[in-house]
Amino acid sequence: MNRFFLFLMQIILTVKRNLLIKPLIHKDMVLIADFGCGHFPNKHANVLVDQAASADIQRGGFGIRKKKSSVFYNVDLNVFPYPFADKYFDFLICSHVLEHLEDPVRTCSELSRIAKAGYIEVPYYSVDLYIRNNDPIHKWLCGYDPRKEIIHFIERNKFLETMRPRQINILLRFLMQLKSLCVVWKDNIQGDYLSINPYFK
Repeated sequence: MNRFFLFLMQIILTVKRNLLIKPLIHKDMVLIADFGCGHFPNKHANVLVDQAASADIQRGGFGIRKKKSSVFYNVDLNVFPYPFADKYFDFLICSHVLEHLEDPVRTCSELSRIAKAGYIEVPYYSVDLYIRNNDPIHKWLCGYDPRKEIIHFIERNKFLETMRPRQINILLRFLMQLKSLCVVWKDNIQGDYLSINPYFK
């Protein structure tokens, strides 16, 4: 049953994401990449990037699905630099990936280097705290400062040492995750690490 709800949730979130990204894609964009494409690659992407051999626990038990109309690159996103030239991609999509990576700040720098513009989606920190089944797979809680246009990353395990919310059921998890933190960027996207959580004061 949990796997069914997970699959249904991913389908709904993918459709919602596709609708958000559609107006951002222009006819003059040739290379559109989905980094960390997983089992639900973005419909607008013609380049898919993910690590084919990584454990599917990071993808909710679903393996990588490759589209016939896309080129697939087997890349470990924890290894830098990425094997692409500067500003290689016209648009880059990175959805629900940064919270899994070892160094998301460096990842933001690399995405800025290889793409002209992009869309990043991560879980809201306030939602992610209550989804306790994310404990083994999410390394970071994510926030965003729209004034400085910086994505903040707080080490999840350290924060949970001081605050351990209860796990929520799969239906409530589904409803809470309908809203994610979505960031559209051009030329550059910055990230930084916070040792304390400014969102909970």
